[in-house]
Amino acid sequence: MASQGKQKSQPEAAPGAGMNRPKRTTMHDVARLAGVSVMTVSNVVRRQNQTVKLETRRKVEDAIARLNYRPNISARRLRVAEEYSIGVVVTDSDPAFLNDPFISRLVSGLSNYLSNQDYTLDIQGVPPERFESATILKKVGNDALCAILCGPKALRRQHLEYLQSLGQPVVVFQETSKTTARNVATVAQDDLGAGRLVAEHLRRSQPRAILFVRPTLDWPAVEQREKGLRAVFEAEDPGVEIFNSLVPSEGYEDVRAAVAAQLAQRTPDAIVAATDSMAAAAMEACEAEGLKVPDDITITGFNGFDVWRYTRPTLTTVLSPAYEMGQYAGELLVSRLRTGEFPKRNTIFPVALQVGGSS
Repeated sequence: MASQGKQKSQPEAAPGAGMNRPKRTTMHDVARLAGVSVMTVSNVVRRQNQTVKLETRRKVEDAIARLNYRPNISARRLRVAEEYSIGVVVTDSDPAFLNDPFISRLVSGLSNYLSNQDYTLDIQGVPPERFESATILKKVGNDALCAILCGPKALRRQHLEYLQSLGQPVVVFQETSKTTARNVATVAQDDLGAGRLVAEHLRRSQPRAILFVRPTLDWPAVEQREKGLRAVFEAEDPGVEIFNSLVPSEGYEDVRAAVAAQLAQRTPDAIVAATDSMAAAAMEACEAEGLKVPDDITITGFNGFDVWRYTRPTLTTVLSPAYEMGQYAGELLVSRLRTGEFPKRNTIFPVALQVGGSS
């Protein structure tokens, strides 16, 4: 009993006490194994590979893998006075803006690239009229910003000027106005060319009336698609009538109801929808009216994500490089943060027509 009492008087040992904890691998350990300097290891870890020979980089990467080295990101941030964070602001009246396949793919490409560069991503959606009050634009921790703007041209121009005034590196997606501001770059797909591709394809069936279905909210991409479509017919077939159906939202029921209302008044030869999801809803409205696609009416869309695969017949669409655009924007921002300059100020990605059974 005496020995038990003596044991109780001793402080309890913490779990794992007395055991040798594994030592954290450091850059010095990696440098020693690779036979290089600590600065060389740091350059490889920070992906400053322009100063490191390929053979040396491979030695360092091999040492990192063998030692299972993980950089202390918090310490790195303190040393270089960077937050390693990028902010994304999306102007959209729809609270579920990330459901939009273009936005989700764009953000995915951006996020995946930045993640590989040890950056985090903050995202905020805000209605166009509240853009300048978005908290993400005032967040001290973000090193740079990305923006997807919508609304009337004058309002978008105002928002672009506000972004320029922030003094941070900014990439603006889908904006057609070229910028010469040192801290702003634009990345867009060729939506004007996309509209032209659809028009040239539809001309083969010699339509006399075309319904263009678009959301009420002004998106630069939609404006360009309609502009390209109209430009071809105005130049080649000026007798073709193109008329619009403005839909409150891109939602299935809104589009279906709007197209049904148009069909009750007149039946066009072709429907061009601003997006694939709107085209799919338009196809349903046509079938409900007894119209066969493409025998009685042809239908096309834009973006070429997953929707076209599930329509019957399959949808004619224009393929969007949204994911690649997001990746490229990440490259632009990281390069700007490291070198002080954007390697390119204005970039337009090409698009391609994919012909399906709907036209």
